[in-house]
Amino acid sequence: MTAEEDKRWKVGELAAATGLTVRALHHYDDVGLLVPSQRTAGGHRVHDARDAQRLYRILALRRLGFRLDEIAALLDDGGVSLLETVRRHLEQVERELEHQHRLRERLSQILEALQQSTQPPVDDYLDAVEAMTVIEIDVQDVIMRVPADEADSPAPRSAREGLRQVWLKERDGGRALPIWIGAPEGDALVYARSERKVPRPLGPDLTVKLLQAGGVRVERVVIESLRENTFFATVVIVADGQTHEVDARPSDALNLAVRLGAPVFAAPELMDESGIDADRVPWLQSGPDPRDRAETPTAPDPDHQARPRIGADARDRATTYGWRSATPELIASLQPRTNTDFADRVVAWAHEEARQLGHDRVRPEHILLALLREPGELTGRVLQALGITMELARSRVTRAEAAHEAPAGDELPLASPVERVLRIAKVNASLGANEVRAEHILLGLAGVDALLEYGVTPERLGEEVHRTLSAAVPGEGGAEAPPSDAG
Repeated sequence: MTAEEDKRWKVGELAAATGLTVRALHHYDDVGLLVPSQRTAGGHRVHDARDAQRLYRILALRRLGFRLDEIAALLDDGGVSLLETVRRHLEQVERELEHQHRLRERLSQILEALQQSTQPPVDDYLDAVEAMTVIEIDVQDVIMRVPADEADSPAPRSAREGLRQVWLKERDGGRALPIWIGAPEGDALVYARSERKVPRPLGPDLTVKLLQAGGVRVERVVIESLRENTFFATVVIVADGQTHEVDARPSDALNLAVRLGAPVFAAPELMDESGIDADRVPWLQSGPDPRDRAETPTAPDPDHQARPRIGADARDRATTYGWRSATPELIASLQPRTNTDFADRVVAWAHEEARQLGHDRVRPEHILLALLREPGELTGRVLQALGITMELARSRVTRAEAAHEAPAGDELPLASPVERVLRIAKVNASLGANEVRAEHILLGLAGVDALLEYGVTPERLGEEVHRTLSAAVPGEGGAEAPPSDAG
């Protein structure tokens, strides 16, 4: 072991060497983030070189905007190596130096002009003012409103499609700024901050690729103002040596900044008017999981301003909600997990119909017969309204010659149109419901033109399904438009 590796520090010595407080080091130990490698016979904490290295990584990741619980997971799971930590830290320091260099350059120009008894250009003063007054902020957290009872699965549609709230924290101060943004933009921001890969590129990923392909550099993002309850932002870009300012929603601008590592600033007057003491915000504190806290964001509740839409779960109106930090895992857990029990039952009935008719595979006409088995249910009512009865459907199906009923245990293959019907049904279910319902399978039949011989077009079927569903939910017309995206 080298002398460097053999170095040891008691807690007080490590605090003195790093500028941290003993209390802070004790807290890191208490939460399991920095556990001393050794203890003396008297029980005193002793840190070694590996602890010092881990402490650097903790503080570097903290400065990069990660919460303590996120840092613990990254270090323990090997999510961010020491090399990657130093690289990210260096990039951040270079951004800060670039900002300070810009201010130094303007001040030098002003000083040089004044020493020569000439009046500096007014633009130099304005640039210096901007460099002095903008406040650098970090994307600290994205939170979302979810069912308080996590056992209530799957989540109602309002939890999946509701707004997100992004919290921006003053880098060298104690204020935070909350901004409401849309679910797609908020979720894209969560994935970008976690550096988790998504199945296919999101909108901001495409924008980043286009900017990079065109040689355009995003210099910074500035959250400029709040007008009529809407935030406005500016993206400062450099293209062909020229600087341009582009108006943007904060949600889009922040997604670009996080993906490209561009600094984010806020106008001082905006922080003065809308900033909140970060110590009062549970989402910005280390310690227990935010889901255990009773506090809620100080912002309007969007769900009170929109009526439930047709087909929405009744639970949307009765579920108790809480607030949680958004993670890729949480977002994925809220996606509808399609229940195929009903689809399996319909396919089993279609098998019976096919066997009774002596057919060698399950076809769309067998699915139709299965849906007609319950005339009082929604699909039965829809089909009867369209003039399709069990008697008519059976008359259109030809019994095979020398038909014999196959043993019940024999599994008949599904014809390719039936596989397509079931795929369409699952896609329809994923767009708003939590399970494959009868109407989804019926609409799937229209998707393979199985009802055209009855004179029913997909458009006509869709209208009848909508009419029947509307009649089944008294007093519910369409949904009112949700609040406009404040981002």
